[in-house]
Amino acid sequence: MAILTNPQLVEAPSPGRLRYGVFTAARVTDDLDDRTVASGFQFPAEDCGVARLYDANCDTHPDKVFDEGLGYVAGDPYWVYATHKCGSVGRTPQEVERTVRRKLAGAEQEQVEAAIWGGTSPPVDPALTTTAGVVSVTPDGPGAGAAIAALEQSFYDAYGYVGTIHINTRAYAALAYAELISDSPSAGVLTTPLGSQWSIGAGYGVTGPAGAAPAVGSVWAFMTPPVWIRRMQRPIVPDVVQTMDRVHNQYLALAERVYAHTWACPIVHAVQVPVAAPAVVDITPPAA
Repeated sequence: MAILTNPQLVEAPSPGRLRYGVFTAARVTDDLDDRTVASGFQFPAEDCGVARLYDANCDTHPDKVFDEGLGYVAGDPYWVYATHKCGSVGRTPQEVERTVRRKLAGAEQEQVEAAIWGGTSPPVDPALTTTAGVVSVTPDGPGAGAAIAALEQSFYDAYGYVGTIHINTRAYAALAYAELISDSPSAGVLTTPLGSQWSIGAGYGVTGPAGAAPAVGSVWAFMTPPVWIRRMQRPIVPDVVQTMDRVHNQYLALAERVYAHTWACPIVHAVQVPVAAPAVVDITPPAA
């Protein structure tokens, strides 16, 4: 039992590593400069498109089909911020600044996941639920296994490289029960048996294309080409002494970071995934 009522203040312990989420599955680069913050970015979608079989016979000489143009994909910037309000007595400016930086570091991934999913205010582009031309997939049977298999089949019919599956964490147990998450993740990235990358995010929603609600007991999952997240090299933290509320003697600390994201091609497929995972396996032998 403590004798004194003023416990000694010590340094906060390390929180450990960030949870698994889109920061693990995506390519994250700290190279968002001032010009990109002002205008966003785009690049040519050179790895998208289809190839065709050709019947090289001497009778009909069929024409080859040529695809016109080159598409572009883009990412628009958005801001993620954290704040901290604290009385100035007993806290140094350095302690207050460190606190708001740590708060942002632990919470920004969830906000980026929410922006990627869509439906945020202000809206972010691109977003999964608002992307035009999303292909909605109908599974061939019940269960999470059939849903994800149908999603991968549909997606890989349109894209030749490894894709990323985005899904809310509440579906995790069903995915694990169906053995859809590899026991041997590559470089810390969870994958399906086919090698598709999982982005299992607490910040994701459960709605589908155009904000469609899922069936009872299910969530929507989306599959995209690889995700590229760009952000400023370091958060912006104004001098807490300068932002102080001197009337009420309160520190008003702010930490913010600008993000932008996109995927390699404008290809998005979606499917509903049931979240139920049986707790007990029925091992009753069939009747003779």
